[in-house]
Amino acid sequence: MPQAPHPFCREPSRRPRQRGLTLIELMIALAICAVLMSLAVPSFAQYLQRQRLKAAAQGLELDLREARFEAARRGSALFVSFRSGPDWCYTLSTSPDCDCRVQQACRLKATRGSDLRGVQLLAAHAVRFDPATGQADTPGLAALWSSAGGERVRVGVSAMGRPSVCMQEGRLPPYPAC
Repeated sequence: MPQAPHPFCREPSRRPRQRGLTLIELMIALAICAVLMSLAVPSFAQYLQRQRLKAAAQGLELDLREARFEAARRGSALFVSFRSGPDWCYTLSTSPDCDCRVQQACRLKATRGSDLRGVQLLAAHAVRFDPATGQADTPGLAALWSSAGGERVRVGVSAMGRPSVCMQEGRLPPYPAC
């Protein structure tokens, strides 16, 4: 009677089953990942650019609301002034000629373009808020920004002093077209 082989013994004629991935399979997987990344990186860069543009518009809108409120609370006029150029900035201040690039006593808050890389300030007009009424002395355009993708966002102030944001070029939800 033949004896059954021990369960841990292998038959010499069978080859052991290989496990894992071959070098070719790994190279194919890496090539697929590289192709997918090359498609994703430009869209991600464009997404970041659009978010920076949105942050610039939202930031100015909130600063205009704050300036209007603070002017009424303090009982004195407040100003939102801009400096254009490649290193643009704007400041919320107690005087119209307060420089946003230099720390001064008149400056309450400053926002720099270097914090929002790729966002360009195309046009801007200073805004003064009357403390008695909260109205803007110069209603209309406060700032116009653009991004490298071609989107343009406009932040304006109504005669009542209320800020609004709209898109002049492109789409950037939740902002409507101008």
